[in-house]
Amino acid sequence: MLRFSFLGFPVSIQWMFWLTLALLGGVFRASGDPEAMQRVLAWVVAGFFSIFIHELGHALTMRHYGARRVEIVLHSFGGYAMPDRSFGRSESFFVSAAGPFLQIAAGVVMWWVKDAWQPQNLLATHFMSSFVQVSISWAVLNLFPIIPLDGGRIMQALLGPRRQKTALIVSIICAVGFGVVAVAFRQVFIVIFFALFAFNNWKELQGERPTMMP
Repeated sequence: MLRFSFLGFPVSIQWMFWLTLALLGGVFRASGDPEAMQRVLAWVVAGFFSIFIHELGHALTMRHYGARRVEIVLHSFGGYAMPDRSFGRSESFFVSAAGPFLQIAAGVVMWWVKDAWQPQNLLATHFMSSFVQVSISWAVLNLFPIIPLDGGRIMQALLGPRRQKTALIVSIICAVGFGVVAVAFRQVFIVIFFALFAFNNWKELQGERPTMMP
């Protein structure tokens, strides 16, 4: 596990994080092709920076609301920022929204830079295009009202503690619905994610402890 500190935030990166990004980048298809492997590497680096910026948005907002220690963890399913305190409804709303907001903003800036600069180096172009793709598409996906995605956390904050069962039901319906759509588009990883989300939400709705995500 890689560990370092950034802006006072301890950061941990699990090896499965790199493997998952490589698989999503098509590492098996690139096997034996040096140029294709370079593109996969550019994708992995772009994905790392994009997801790290996302979690940094959460961490900075948590610090703003009084958290003294926030740890950032990147794992196979993305990442999370873990504070040393809990937050109220309005604080939770802004904490959850800050990650995708900063990620989308970073993607838009990179899009503008790529369009203005128009790099001639193909690897730089692929890196910038990958960063824009991950930053915008993944952030939008993260805003779906599915727990534990940021959109699900935002929904929980909006509904309040008395309507958490409603939030779980909405989350299950959305996870199943989007999973079916992902099947139609043959997005295997997204199908797996949504299936796990729906299963965990169902267990929590039944009063059982959710399965820990890898």
